[in-house]
Amino acid sequence: MTKKEISEILGIDQNTIKNWERNRPQLHKIVMDHFENNPISHDLNDKEYLKNEINKAIDGLPQSKAKKFYHLIMAELSDFE
Repeated sequence: MTKKEISEILGIDQNTIKNWERNRPQLHKIVMDHFENNPISHDLNDKEYLKNEINKAIDGLPQSKAKKFYHLIMAELSDFE
């Protein structure tokens, strides 16, 4: 899967993925590995699927990174309250 296709799926600019590659290599690796190992065959509109995938990804992180993603997710969710 190309970076362009991944950026379309994630709803982000393609340059964001390029920036991650330079500035956030661990995040870039997680995203790229995910799409290489999990071809899109799931309904990304299914909230249960999305929650399970997020949980699996966070379970694989060190505690400090999991905490960071918790805060990032909560900050994003606060925009909807």
